[in-house]
This record gives sequence, structure tokens and C-alpha cells, in this order.
Amino acid sequence: MRRSCPTIQELLAFDAVARHGSITLAAASLCITVSAVSKQIAGLEDFVGRALLQRNGRGVDLTPLGRVYWEKVAGGLRTIESATFEARSNDTGGGLLTLACVPTFLTKFLIPRLPAFSEKSRQVTLSFSRHLEPADGIPSGVDAAIRYGSDEWPGMVSDYIAGREFVLIASNAPTHGNRRIVAPEDIVGHTLLHHEGAPTAWRQWAAEHNVPDAHSTPGPRFAQYSAVIQAALSGLGIGLVPRILVLQELAEGSLQIPCGRPVAVDQGHYLCYRADRIGLPAFSAFREWILKEGRRTGGGI
Repeated sequence: MRRSCPTIQELLAFDAVARHGSITLAAASLCITVSAVSKQIAGLEDFVGRALLQRNGRGVDLTPLGRVYWEKVAGGLRTIESATFEARSNDTGGGLLTLACVPTFLTKFLIPRLPAFSEKSRQVTLSFSRHLEPADGIPSGVDAAIRYGSDEWPGMVSDYIAGREFVLIASNAPTHGNRRIVAPEDIVGHTLLHHEGAPTAWRQWAAEHNVPDAHSTPGPRFAQYSAVIQAALSGLGIGLVPRILVLQELAEGSLQIPCGRPVAVDQGHYLCYRADRIGLPAFSAFREWILKEGRRTGGGI
């Protein structure tokens, strides 16, 4: 029976050449000879029936078809590598764990705490993929996703980590043209910084602090909390953000909570995953740790 797929050796050689732009470098990365790589590429092009590479004088480039083909097969090769690493490591309680994570949570909350996790779970290797859009499902090569929202991801198990507690933030630098904020009503006249994913947060804060119509004040809107935080630091306006994302700035004094009590919103950061992931030792170790970190930092509202 005629095979309908190239061999794994042909695909690995093609992937290496595509990544390095050189047959010589590809051979070195695969620990085989240049002639062996050339033979695998020739076999793949013969199988496909089209040229996938073209010489550029110093090395090789992908043809337009080769580029499209590589983009489609590369993800599958990474999935095979990850699954194999995981299978080989599971008997030791470790393995490769691939996560998608919203960017601000990754940089402001997760990464500063990862050394502690790595120290505790030395046999677990973390890999981070691109973050997922709100409507995206979890791809086959991703074990779990840390997402921001209202716990509405059909077909997924979701555990609340932290982020429901919102606080008002303002720069500690002198303001220009606006009065100082010492009471909630003082925010009127200041530029309010908005996050697209929490359109009602300002309205809720204003209602709980008896500030009429503050939510209607025009102001810039951002897709990421990192941008809201930086805008506040730069004196562009005042922001309303999850407290866990500004712990460092508050401790350093570059940002302040000038007034008002925290408000609890119906959104937060969640660990989302398919039910079959819970049996993997690497995922179980990470899940236990990240949920404990959320509770420890006061995220359990």
C-alpha cells in the first residue's frame, strides 16, 4: 500500500533547513551529514511533487509553497516532540507542560514567581505558547491556558486563580492641571484609563463610591492591562486594574492607591484546561502551585 505521508526523517530535515536557512546548519543541528539532509529533502520534494526550497547564494530559502507547507507541518512536529518528552518524563513525576497565558499576568504575576515553582518541581519543564483570544479553544499542543474573563469557557474546566479585586491606581509623580485625588469624588475631571475586557469596572467602582457619572468620562482604551499600568505610570490618567498586577509598583511606590476601597468584579484570571489533563503529574504540580499562589496573594475573593 502506497504511503500517504512523508517519513518523519524527511519532515525533520525539512523543518531544520527551514528554521536555519542552511543545509549545513540543519545537518549540524540534527547530528547527521549534509548529504543525508540533502537526500531527505530530495525525497520529500519528490514525494510532494513540487520544489520546497530554492538556493539564494549563501543558503536556501523556502519557496512560496514550501513556506505554506512548513507553517502547516511545523506545529505537528512540535506536538510530537512535546508528547514524546512528556511520555518519557511522566514516570519521574515531571514532563513538559505547555501553557498559553494572557501577557500581563505572565509578566507581572507568573514569571516573578516561577523560580519558586522551578525549585519545587525541578523535573517539570514549562513552555509558553502565544496567548489565546477570548473565542479560541485550547489547541491540541497546549495543556492549559491562563485566561482573563468571567469564567465562560464551554467544555473547559476552569479554576479561579486571582484578579477579581480591582484597585484605583495613579502615578506618584506630580500631576499637571488636575487636582490631587484624596477622595473618590476627586476623580471627576481626571482622565480615566479603560480596559476593553472590563467595560463596566469603572461604573461599578463609581457606584460603590457614590461618584455619579464618573464612568462616562472619556479616556483611552487598551487591550492589555500592561498598557493601562504603563499609561498610569506615565501620568496619562488614572487606572482601575486587578491588584495582583501592580503589587510590585505599589511596593516600590511608583504607583499609589490614592483613595477608595477595592471592588470585587465578576472577572478574573482562570486556569482553563481539558479534564484529561488533571492526571498528568506535571500539570497537577503546576495547578496545585498556581492556585495556592493565587490564594496567598489575596486573590481568593
